[in-house]
Amino acid sequence: MKKIFIVILTLILAISVFVSPMLAAENTPPELENGVLLYTFKNNTFSYKFQVEYKDADGNMPRYMFVFINGSRREMIKADETDNNAKDGILYILPMYEDELFELAPKAKEWQIEYWFRTNDGKGPVITKASKLFVLDTESMGLTTSNSAGGGSSGGSGSGCGCGK
Repeated sequence: MKKIFIVILTLILAISVFVSPMLAAENTPPELENGVLLYTFKNNTFSYKFQVEYKDADGNMPRYMFVFINGSRREMIKADETDNNAKDGILYILPMYEDELFELAPKAKEWQIEYWFRTNDGKGPVITKASKLFVLDTESMGLTTSNSAGGGSSGGSGSGCGCGK
């Protein structure tokens, strides 16, 4: 009886050691792309929006999405609440008014701010490098960058190049 028990225990152990890794799915860590701090200026007031795109090849949704602003953690929200396609990418944002940002980062008035993004797909955390980049949010301000700096593709009179072509 003891021999049968040892044989069965050995079989169970062998199966768990050799079969389990084959059954376990490999996880691809999620990617955080295009992380940025956007700013707008309207009616003599600045407003800010942190944004980052979450992508996961396995389709895993994030357990959380944070932006760290000068070391202070803030939770981000989906830009589109109905977007659940992690394979295609989900945009996360954190809008802030001027006084909210300055409370967290008083030196933001002098454009001195550091931020980074962190998430976890349930398999492990992913963190971006720290950034100090501010970008003008031309889209929300109704501005376009086409044909700026002489940039029309045809070089025609509408190109704005002033070159007479």
